[in-house]
Amino acid sequence: MKIFAILHEPASYTIDRNRAVYDVMGVRYAYMHSGSFAAADGNNSERELMPVSFFALVRRLKTIMRENDIVIMNGYSNRVFILLFILNIFYGRAVGIDSDTPLEIPSNLIKRLVKSVYLRIVFGNKHLYGLAGGNDSHKNLFRHYGLPEKHIFLMPMMVDNEKYYRTEKSQHDCFTFLYVGRVVECKNLQILFDAFVKQFAENDNVRLTIVGDGNLLPIYKQKYGNNTNICFAGKRHGAALIAQYHNADVFILPSSYEPWGLVVNEAMSSGLPVIVSDRVGAAFDLVEGHNTGFVFRHDNVNDLAEKMRMLQENDGLRQKMAENAYRRMHDYWNYELYTRCLKEFIDYVAN
Repeated sequence: MKIFAILHEPASYTIDRNRAVYDVMGVRYAYMHSGSFAAADGNNSERELMPVSFFALVRRLKTIMRENDIVIMNGYSNRVFILLFILNIFYGRAVGIDSDTPLEIPSNLIKRLVKSVYLRIVFGNKHLYGLAGGNDSHKNLFRHYGLPEKHIFLMPMMVDNEKYYRTEKSQHDCFTFLYVGRVVECKNLQILFDAFVKQFAENDNVRLTIVGDGNLLPIYKQKYGNNTNICFAGKRHGAALIAQYHNADVFILPSSYEPWGLVVNEAMSSGLPVIVSDRVGAAFDLVEGHNTGFVFRHDNVNDLAEKMRMLQENDGLRQKMAENAYRRMHDYWNYELYTRCLKEFIDYVAN
């Protein structure tokens, strides 16, 4: 079967996945947005963009559907998908919606009604399939809005684990909690600062390192910049970012909203136990019930502070969780799993 994927943009994890899985399986692909092609090599398929103009886009989508049996589409609410959905009335191709969005019911009545009507129309189409980034709430999104269970498949959110593996523990001068990500409101960093200050303000042997940039960074720097055991490392990429993981002891993602959180994959691949909020999409598949770290209530500073204390004080627990985190990524949540999931979807459509 011929397969074409329409992807959002060439993020590094997308490029890595394409080369490890799509290229090997002969899946062709193009991007809706250019993003930054800095990580792409000379491979022309990495640089193919969907047309911007309406009529050129329609012609390209028609060609894709004529030449392929399956179309994989990132997202379900952009104009490319809407055009694809309408045109597919005439072509009847299998369309897999690749989504890392968990189920979330809008509190606003109008938004809730509009979303429900739209998604029930979309998911009611017999040619539609849900490719969920995770097993729990990500699959529940498709279920809730009427997609049949037999049309829902896991398509795991993935990074190139091998980039982050380390063969031996780095030696560093003090115990380090690490955050990596944007410094913006939805990352809920204030609760992390509060928990750290509450638990470790008087402990010079414990450090909190913040890696990333965002509109709240100047505010946090002004508020905590004089604290000698809080470090603002700025943006880091490539080897410099990997070094931050390797020089840390515990990774924390305190987000109040996080559809997945690929930094959790990166941290666990680096052999770090993780503490994530109950609003992080990766929590179910990577943390809960897997003894790889803790999940805390996103609005409870005492809960977070206590879990930080437990991992800082209990070497045996931390080392066990670190080993489990490494093994979960190395032995299971890897490109082999992604390939199996993709083949399962293709085989179901083919049969």
